[in-house]
Amino acid sequence: MNKLTPKNLAAVAGVVFALFLTIPTACDAKPELLDRIVAVVDDEVILWSELTLRTQMDLQQQQRNPAYLNQIQLQGEMQRILDDMVDERVVVLKALEDSIEIDNQQVEDMLAAEWSRVRDQVSKLEFATMLEKSGMSERQLRATYRKQIRDRMLYDQMVQKVAYSHFITRRDVDEFRARYTDSLPSRFSVSQINVRVTPDESVREAALQQMTQVQSLLTQGESFADLAIAHSQDPGSAGSGGDLGCFSSGTMIPEFERAAAELRPGQVSEPVLTGFGYHLIQLHEKREEELCASHILLQLKATGDDRERALSVLRDLRQRAMDGDDFAQLARDHSEDPGSARQGGLWQVLEREHLPPIVQPYIRHLGLGDVSEPFVLETGGHILKINDDYSTLESLVREEMVDVRMEEVIGEYRTLIHVEVRLEEEWLWDPLTAQNASPVEGS
Repeated sequence: MNKLTPKNLAAVAGVVFALFLTIPTACDAKPELLDRIVAVVDDEVILWSELTLRTQMDLQQQQRNPAYLNQIQLQGEMQRILDDMVDERVVVLKALEDSIEIDNQQVEDMLAAEWSRVRDQVSKLEFATMLEKSGMSERQLRATYRKQIRDRMLYDQMVQKVAYSHFITRRDVDEFRARYTDSLPSRFSVSQINVRVTPDESVREAALQQMTQVQSLLTQGESFADLAIAHSQDPGSAGSGGDLGCFSSGTMIPEFERAAAELRPGQVSEPVLTGFGYHLIQLHEKREEELCASHILLQLKATGDDRERALSVLRDLRQRAMDGDDFAQLARDHSEDPGSARQGGLWQVLEREHLPPIVQPYIRHLGLGDVSEPFVLETGGHILKINDDYSTLESLVREEMVDVRMEEVIGEYRTLIHVEVRLEEEWLWDPLTAQNASPVEGS
């Protein structure tokens, strides 16, 4: 049985809206299959259309392209996801049996917020077209999504009930620490010390000179968008003429935001220096809480000497941590990432099964309390610590306990209700054959 936590359900509430936002995948690159019941949980059904949409969303979240999966791999993914969907329905039914209540106003508030978000992404004509393709009226879509939000909240409440039904003792924490002395638990918190790799003065001067030349072309009448396409070194925006869209406060780095906020619509800034390089910023629009802008970026590319200087600082800090200095205090005093430095270097919680590829080589072999060797990424030089402080371990113990107990709850309740899986293997690969299976009507 797959482990279920609230994060598994994050995608559930968006399944219906995925009708509008997903791209064609291997799941629908076949002759059209009439909708079928693929599972029954008590008196509720799970449809083939729900399963395919959920599969699309899941793979997109993993940044995996279904087109590159073979039939066996895709079959395995769909069967795994269907198992999760069945277990989620089981938990929701158990929550209802236990008389867990949901605030109706909260449901309506969440529905209104999500509905507004989706409607902002498409025009009225696009929305009407998408509704037609989905086979739903607007009222039906809202009703379906309302149920999904309610189910998600019931699920979350059930998890919270399980999570705090057991008091975590120091003995629990000590046993957990002993178990993972030489390996990582399934989820763990990571702290960091970040030292910027700062290019020397000659690199900055060369980039500024190049940006001055771009400015000259702009004053001669060339369009900002054309210059961005030709010269910008931002791979994310150069192809679209430097367009960054609209962004709220705190989205961009402070130097960039301050410069953009000082501009009038249509105005172009002087070269702005940030950790990424030099920017020319063109402001398009000022909204109540947003700025809409484009930019041209010329990167400051660090040399080998620049990287070595950063690594030297990090080696010294790592040695101090190994000699007993408090890592959190070292991070506050020396880390150049202001967000994590203020929190004693606390960076994020990672999942062992889905370690970011970029940091895998540096932490996969570490145990609780270990500090990585220094390494350099585009964001600068880093050392990472796998945290073993009591509060972090207590939360990990609780999470592990919840996983185990939720599996027990699902297993126990499944024996009390009717659960039937009807996903036939040939449906996945031969829709024409599946036409002979029982349709939804009369099933």
